[in-house]
Amino acid sequence: MTMVEARPIACTLASGEFKDRLAWIAALNKDALRKYERRDLVLELSYTPEARERVHEMVRNERACCAFLAFELCETGSEIRVTVTAPEMDREAADTLFEQFVANAPAPSSCACATSASAAKTSAKEPPGSKAAGVTAVTLSTGAVACGVCCVLPFALPVTVLASAGPLLAWFVGMHVWVTVLAILSVVGAWGWIAWQTRRTARKPATSTLVMMGAATALLAVAVLWPLLEKPLIRMLRV
Repeated sequence: MTMVEARPIACTLASGEFKDRLAWIAALNKDALRKYERRDLVLELSYTPEARERVHEMVRNERACCAFLAFELCETGSEIRVTVTAPEMDREAADTLFEQFVANAPAPSSCACATSASAAKTSAKEPPGSKAAGVTAVTLSTGAVACGVCCVLPFALPVTVLASAGPLLAWFVGMHVWVTVLAILSVVGAWGWIAWQTRRTARKPATSTLVMMGAATALLAVAVLWPLLEKPLIRMLRV
């Protein structure tokens, strides 16, 4: 019968060599380790592709001195992934075994929701001033439409109400052209500002800002086309 010798659950490096190896791995992590994830007896390490030679060297060295650990390498165009698996019989020492591979490492990516939250937080960093530009554009466009609506309100209000509100409505009607011009300048300027800042900062505007600008553009279109809409509305109210 052939006897298979069990692999020792211990590093074969001498004390001084072990300390040098830990420092070497810590330096590699500082330079190239992007993230890591621990799942029970499995540790996944993700390195930048630029560190390919150093990662391969680390795996070769660790396979030689820690034969009880299983190492797998997987390379893609964007990363080099190393999977380290500890034996079931050494479960209690897994924390210590994996500790050397995560020295100087970034925070673990063990929770998918944390990753999603981080991505959401990053995407929320839209170009500066975009939100303010959108609010201004919506406000002025709404004002332009409101001034236009005041042109037809006299045909819909009771005489008693019109007697008291007439002067105010007349003032809004007189402001329609000026507010519409300001709304045009605001909407065009806001779109230009967002486009310029997006190109300058390489950040995408938030969805809420794009929705706001879409609403401002639609309101502006109504304000500009109001002279064409006014007469049909008046005829409808007179019926």
